Amino acid sequence: MSLIYIFAASAMEGAPVHKIAVPSSSSLPSRCGPNDLVLVTGGMGPKNARSKAEAAFATGKPDAVLVIGLCGGLTPSLPEGRVVAYTECQSTEATNSPLHCSYIITDLIVELLKSSSITCDRVVGITSSRIATTRDERHALARDGATVVDMESYSIVKAATNAGTPVVVLRVVGDSIDQELPDFNRALNDSGALDGRKAFVIRGGYRISYYTEPISNWFNAESAAQLVSANFVNSVTNTAVSPDGLPNYGLRSRAARATATVQTEVPVAVSA
Repeated sequence: MSLIYIFAASAMEGAPVHKIAVPSSSSLPSRCGPNDLVLVTGGMGPKNARSKAEAAFATGKPDAVLVIGLCGGLTPSLPEGRVVAYTECQSTEATNSPLHCSYIITDLIVELLKSSSITCDRVVGITSSRIATTRDERHALARDGATVVDMESYSIVKAATNAGTPVVVLRVVGDSIDQELPDFNRALNDSGALDGRKAFVIRGGYRISYYTEPISNWFNAESAAQLVSANFVNSVTNTAVSPDGLPNYGLRSRAARATATVQTEVPVAVSA
């Protein structure tokens, strides 16, 4: 049985662990086959990742460390959605030397994914405190041989290396080299994580929009049946056309004529 620490920058990036692991009580690791898993999240940015990793290793030493999440592609050969495994991890800080990941475990993972028809490229990653939002920024990061970029891996790999623990970085390319991103760097706090207060923007305004009516609607209206004739009903027994809305209008009129007053002084005429 092995104890594995899994590091993810956010709950979203760590969600796959919950899908494969059998949950246990909050004080015990989750289980996945013969392995115990401890998921550590909430460490976006190099500083947060460093503090999370140091705190995790202070509680005990795992048998292996796995870093998962998203990364940015620095070469056209890595499209969005491609799974990558780090062989080496660099840092944008000049004082940090490149660190190597476990070749043995990395090769095993790549072959395991390959057996499931999942392509996994071996890459060199670089950790930056900034989000690479433009093609020029990504080209600059690739000058020293890096092919993907993230914001946490180097800090975690360094903590694992210092503890003598083998470490593997397995990520998915979230944005390709040609994808332009908004300048999220303005929303980062001092530790390199997103600050919701800085990222929240309210803008107001209005515009006048015109929406063209499809000509098919006009054709349908013009070709529809038009009113060219009408029928008129004249009935003395139909309640609907009776002047007072009461039935048998014709019978009532005949009764009125039958009971009309006879003018006796004019014997030759009868009026109703």
